Amino acid sequence: MPSSRKRRLPLVCEADATGRTLEIYREIKSALGVPHVNLIFQAYGAHPEFIDLMWKLLRPAVETRDFFVKADRLGAEAYTRMHNYFSIPDLCTHIRQIQFTTGAQDELTGVVDLFHYNNPLLLLIAALQLQAFEDGPSRPWSAETGADHPVFMERPVKVTEEAAPPVIRRVYEDMKRALGISYISTDYQALARWPDFLSVYWNALKPALTSPLYVESKHALRESALTLASELPNGPQIPAEHAQEFKVNGEELNAAIHITEEFLTVLSGLVLNVAFAKIALEGGNQLKACGKRDKMQDQTPVTNQSEYAA
Repeated sequence: MPSSRKRRLPLVCEADATGRTLEIYREIKSALGVPHVNLIFQAYGAHPEFIDLMWKLLRPAVETRDFFVKADRLGAEAYTRMHNYFSIPDLCTHIRQIQFTTGAQDELTGVVDLFHYNNPLLLLIAALQLQAFEDGPSRPWSAETGADHPVFMERPVKVTEEAAPPVIRRVYEDMKRALGISYISTDYQALARWPDFLSVYWNALKPALTSPLYVESKHALRESALTLASELPNGPQIPAEHAQEFKVNGEELNAAIHITEEFLTVLSGLVLNVAFAKIALEGGNQLKACGKRDKMQDQTPVTNQSEYAA
């Protein structure tokens, strides 16, 4: 079983950010269309000189239409892999049985949809950043920025590790042990607003994590992200041997490389895990639909993705 005894990355949350770092956080939220600052950027935020350089070089690629198209492909791949390879229960019926209100069901579905959209963007950013540390894009080309993309306005309510009641804290600790992480992702903190759902979701997902098919899917998604990142326009390049030219010292650069590698691995799994939750809320892969999904049996998994699906 993976161990959670890893060095905890220092994070700078939005409330603690100041100056240029706070400005960058706001620019990233606007560029991605999300209402919160993701942990990968909070980790970069602990290194102010680097995050300034990182965003300056990444932004031209992130703001292209190609970026959102390719991120959506990653989300579609994760959805299809989880749908085709794993047994996913009908958690929509479950939450009705525990008397979720219609409003709570809609809010929970909205939170899962937010992360199903957001996480592939982050995975592609991590792949872009890792590529930048190495040789840069294999086929450099340019494209216009200013892409249209979805915008999520509702900030998810989180149950932090420090504020979690004992029942949630036990789930968090089990997650950290099983996933081999030192922190609980924003996704799980947001799902913890509904403790009964988080518990049944985690109990359904946990057995899949040890499956060779899951390991293979996680590796395949990571490789897909790296391949798609190499095809993006306006790709950045920060070769380690030229770090001083960018006014980033070796210690900051090494920390940034470590952050990027860690999140590339974590996000490859997180994209799959949220796809699992999305399918479960749509009735599971027995195609028993929930609410507006009543005709899902006439659709293929990929058609559930956003307008950017290729």
